[in-house]
Amino acid sequence: MSIVVGTPRGFTRSVLEALLKRGSKVLFACSDESAGSLEQERLCSLYGPHQVFYSAADQTSAQAMESVFLRALDTLGEISCVVSSTANNPLDLSTEDLQGDMVKVERKLDSLLVKQDVNSMRQMGHLATKYMGKQNGFQGGTLLNLSSSAELSGAADPGGCTVLGTTRALGLEKRLAVHGVKTLTVYQPSIDYPDLSHATQITDDQHSPYSEWNKYSSYTREYTGYMALHVGETGAPGTAWAFDKELRLKQVLPEDVPGTCGIANKMCFWLGCPMVKEEKMFGNTNVEERIHAQTLYETELEKDGVLDQ
Repeated sequence: MSIVVGTPRGFTRSVLEALLKRGSKVLFACSDESAGSLEQERLCSLYGPHQVFYSAADQTSAQAMESVFLRALDTLGEISCVVSSTANNPLDLSTEDLQGDMVKVERKLDSLLVKQDVNSMRQMGHLATKYMGKQNGFQGGTLLNLSSSAELSGAADPGGCTVLGTTRALGLEKRLAVHGVKTLTVYQPSIDYPDLSHATQITDDQHSPYSEWNKYSSYTREYTGYMALHVGETGAPGTAWAFDKELRLKQVLPEDVPGTCGIANKMCFWLGCPMVKEEKMFGNTNVEERIHAQTLYETELEKDGVLDQ
């Protein structure tokens, strides 16, 4: 029983379909209603209408995401896996961000990407432990973050939190012992997914065997999705992984992240990021947020005509 958060394209789409191919029931959420509705229709035709569900929600909003978790519990009964993609969220840019020396512009964009990755991971870590955590009566599970690979390039400005440090903090043994939610991260692979380029989409209505011309691309797409899920199930809590040039998954260590958070990247790796707080781990911590999320969820049910029934 899984939740996938992120626009269903590229790497996110590969992981989403890998979940369905192994028999998981999936509720996926993204803010692009057009892309989400089309993908739900396509996936339902391939895997059945009772295997995949779609919820239109702003993935940057904590309240909207909480309403997705509430709907997932109502629809699926429980949640055992959450896949959260930050790699395809649109950046909120100003005109000033795109002016000046191109090297500085690129550095600024990479820094914004890393900051977005970290903020999304913290938000999803809070929600995953709240709605899968043993401390709230659930069974625990897995939180798999799909992050951009911006921090691995070394182009981002130093001084901010890193994806690696945040992953390590969310996966500390003392936290895992309380809530039972294993957190891992896989960085976006540097390959060309056909549905993100002008090439013909390879995921339209196909199952294997594929035609000769797209066999390799189809294999690569399925392989990256499968391997992301595999490392999510078998990897140690708090670890981050990246595809190398041969598309082998290797664990990312502090020396692989050129930038540092300004405190000490190795300290974050071994002791956990001090910016990741513990106080929101329990379900009754913020009543106002819960009420607002419930209102959003009920509004969505009204739109679908469920409450009228």
